[in-house]
Amino acid sequence: MAAIGLQYSVYSPLTENDEDGTHTYGIGKRGRKMIKADVKIKVDEGKLFCEDGVGEAAKEFTDGTITINQDELTVTMRKDLLGNTTKSITVGSDTIEELSSKDTDIQPFVGFGFIQTKKIDNVRQYRAVFFPKVQFGEPDESAETKGEKISWQTPTIVGTIMRRNDGVWKEETTTPSLSTAIAYIKSKANIT
Repeated sequence: MAAIGLQYSVYSPLTENDEDGTHTYGIGKRGRKMIKADVKIKVDEGKLFCEDGVGEAAKEFTDGTITINQDELTVTMRKDLLGNTTKSITVGSDTIEELSSKDTDIQPFVGFGFIQTKKIDNVRQYRAVFFPKVQFGEPDESAETKGEKISWQTPTIVGTIMRRNDGVWKEETTTPSLSTAIAYIKSKANIT
């Protein structure tokens, strides 16, 4: 299964009720154009040794990280994913929107997903992946001067993948239909 593309990111706010074990997603949104998504999963492993050998072994999901690189991290995305705030201020004769990042910002839990294009047995397939509970953190930033050639600089943010209160940490499907993959990922993120 060879991956040949990446597109259509989505996210939506997650609310969990630990008392009754339910969860809901608020109205979802499209993210920006995807460049790269790196997912690293941590697995806890334990072995029970008995009678001079391994009697039992277990491997369980602990958590993971997702690093996403998109063409832009918009003000709306910074508010939705990082808990940043905005206010209108006047500069000269212009009224502008100022974005504030504070040490007291609370990064919300969100569901986050994307579609990966694959080629399987010479047939194009679309793998829609949804991580039900992710918490993103403030990105590192860098900038460089314009040189003789254009050098694109795009934002990267890192999120922690966790189990939702029902134990699910990933949901996915692979289909030969892009429209079906889009419908699936939109339904997961509560996008109408």
